[in-house]
Amino acid sequence: MRNAMFSIVHGCALSLALAGIVGCAMEDSDPKSASDEVASDTVTEHLDPERAAAIAKVKKASVDTATIAPESAACGRAGDTSSSVRSNDAAFTGAANQRSGSSTGCPAVGVLQPTDDALYFCFTCVPSDTCTETWTYNQNIRTGVRGWTRDDLLRGDGSFRFCGF
Repeated sequence: MRNAMFSIVHGCALSLALAGIVGCAMEDSDPKSASDEVASDTVTEHLDPERAAAIAKVKKASVDTATIAPESAACGRAGDTSSSVRSNDAAFTGAANQRSGSSTGCPAVGVLQPTDDALYFCFTCVPSDTCTETWTYNQNIRTGVRGWTRDDLLRGDGSFRFCGF
């Protein structure tokens, strides 16, 4: 039995099927490579403020706010990656942006597609004083990109381990 072979050449997927047929599908009109498109792609997120508040209420109760003042992750700040939990099909409703910080004002660094699995590392509260929403620092297993995603966009409500800041 022959093995199927796949490779990517200049954004073009080539395959050698069992019958020995080679195929390539690409649009000549777009000079951007596939990796350029992924890096600049952001999605319209379907945020659910009520769900976000309910998740935040549960998570805030797990944080000792008397000794730790929760704060959001500024753009460019990573979370603690010392332990993780895997979540299959991590994006809860459609695709979800991974951002450089725990704010929609931070640039998107990646996108979790509905079938992407992710590692959840830790969460933080936003805004710090009221904690009305929480964000999880995660890694897309398919792309390797790490970023912050709002918990109401994640399956299983994101991480339940507090980042400590």
